[in-house]
Amino acid sequence: MLPNIIPPIDREYTLWFLRGNTTIKNDLDYEWQLMEGIISEFFIPVACDIGFQSKAKKWVAQKEEYPWDTSILKVVDNLVIGSKK
Repeated sequence: MLPNIIPPIDREYTLWFLRGNTTIKNDLDYEWQLMEGIISEFFIPVACDIGFQSKAKKWVAQKEEYPWDTSILKVVDNLVIGSKK
């Protein structure tokens, strides 16, 4: 819904890639802190890298070749998914 502001974060790929497991505590404060940490400590640093931005913008612009790359944050997510596969 807000692909340029909030990256997709899921258990199967994001949590597995960053934490090595897919479990979370069912607690709103904990989940908020986890999301904030993942965004500020992983997604934002990767997305702000000048080299990464250059490549990601090219991918986003080539919609026919890379239809799943709809924003720079989604490109980061797609690379996380690709690392698992």
